[in-house]
Amino acid sequence: MAERWSIPVATTLRAKGLFPEDHALSLGVFGYAGTRHATNAILGGKLDYLLVLGSGFNERDTMHWTVREKSKAMMIHVNTDMDELTANGDLGHVVPGSTHAFLDFMHVRAAAIAPALEAGQARRREWLEQIKAGPRLYDIENCGSPRVPVHPAAAIAALRKVFPRDGIVLVDSGAHRAFAGHYWSAYAPRTYISATNLGPMGWAIPAAIGVQCARSDRRIAVITGDGCMQMHGMELQTAARYRLPIVYVVINNGALGNVWLRARQYGALPEELTSIPDHDWAGFARALGAQGFTVREPAALAETYQKALAAGTTALIDVKADKDCPTPVYDFNAGKRAWSYHE
Repeated sequence: MAERWSIPVATTLRAKGLFPEDHALSLGVFGYAGTRHATNAILGGKLDYLLVLGSGFNERDTMHWTVREKSKAMMIHVNTDMDELTANGDLGHVVPGSTHAFLDFMHVRAAAIAPALEAGQARRREWLEQIKAGPRLYDIENCGSPRVPVHPAAAIAALRKVFPRDGIVLVDSGAHRAFAGHYWSAYAPRTYISATNLGPMGWAIPAAIGVQCARSDRRIAVITGDGCMQMHGMELQTAARYRLPIVYVVINNGALGNVWLRARQYGALPEELTSIPDHDWAGFARALGAQGFTVREPAALAETYQKALAAGTTALIDVKADKDCPTPVYDFNAGKRAWSYHE
């Protein structure tokens, strides 16, 4: 129930009055940087069935195995990868095959499915309302934080406000991925792209070039970091050479953010080794033929993003951000502690 139905299935069932308007069932991300709503839905003890489409059940996907340990729901797991279906023991009913074919089958059988859904409609609505009565996100006040340097949550929230709803955002690997996963709202399928099971720093910078070429009808943005720019920032030259209107947002916090947050606890040397000089990434972008902007205060974020979107070519915004900002991964860390204790 935390997953969104395919468009044909949702449309058919909504026409019968069984589902409310679009996104009413969207409870957000589960697991790393997940929302409170999604966590409460899956681990709250009142979920009857959990339909898992295409996802694996590794340590990160299951929030350090808490789904296996705490969820009381009957799981239906659809995946083409038999290793994913069998790697973690008995997690319910497995369906080897394509999720697309599974949803097509549900669409064909919508009339047969509808009576059972209708019988439990009132209970489902009450369950959803109870979950939504609580806060959806953590630290929501950070989205409007006036602090300088800029809070990463404020940078992401400001981009979401001006970026087209059907635009595609690619989120690179780093602390910014946790902030984006928690605070970004996706309004259409395939508009949020991130290598969530891996940590390949800088991959989104060149990947956006391919996405923009494949979807020239959409606006493309990248949320990346200064560490990622050090790895693959030169790929900006290709985007600029072909005047691809990609907007690169660099959360420039002068650190390898996720690592720095942990390393600083172990002393001055680990902190120094995970810190980065404050490079002028806007100047770097201009040197490669792109437009470059620098933002030092949150009040300038929206206007600068709009200028970048209107540039008609590759644009980079160097957001001077605060590195001393804990990522919103509280439920994930709690799952880690609980699992470690279990062991």
